Amino acid sequence: MPVVGVPSGMQPRAAVAYMTVGALECAALSGAAPSLRDEVQAASRLLRALADEWGPDASADSLHRAIPIVYGAAGTAAAARRWKTQINENASMHAFASELPEADHNEVCGYEDDAQPADLAAVFLDDPAMDPRLRRRIDVTAELVAPSVSTLERVEAPGDTPTERLLSLVLLGDLVSVYLAALSSIDPTPVEAIERLKRKLA
Repeated sequence: MPVVGVPSGMQPRAAVAYMTVGALECAALSGAAPSLRDEVQAASRLLRALADEWGPDASADSLHRAIPIVYGAAGTAAAARRWKTQINENASMHAFASELPEADHNEVCGYEDDAQPADLAAVFLDDPAMDPRLRRRIDVTAELVAPSVSTLERVEAPGDTPTERLLSLVLLGDLVSVYLAALSSIDPTPVEAIERLKRKLA
């Protein structure tokens, strides 16, 4: 049986590019989806440039010591979940992800509680190619929650294709999680809480 190899010696969360490309190639070769090889190659060039732009001199200060709630919609929802899990694991911080429009049917009510923690940070992941109605929903939701959070950030994905935009948001979230770890003097590699859980479940 053919095997797509992934280099060993890294945490699974650090192998996202290898696993994404492998899955896309398998889908294309089996006829389940069109080939995105050209888009992936273009995205790799963009990500190298963004990694330089968002390198060690960048900052995640606005999210430091806050509890991020990362909002995505349509194509950015998966990136929002990735931001949440990376911040959880790499920075050992609470973080949450939510998806629009669903969050507008329930979660926004929580922002009306005056006793709510002041250190919430709302991060909205935007895509310029998103349906204009969803982008308008991001505008309105951000305006609604702004008085109840200590930080509000709106991140517009760079890139010419959906692949470039999604992967650029993934890259930025990964970097933010590592920068948050550095700000708290935390080694982002170990996940002791998960290891303790596994030992107790064994």
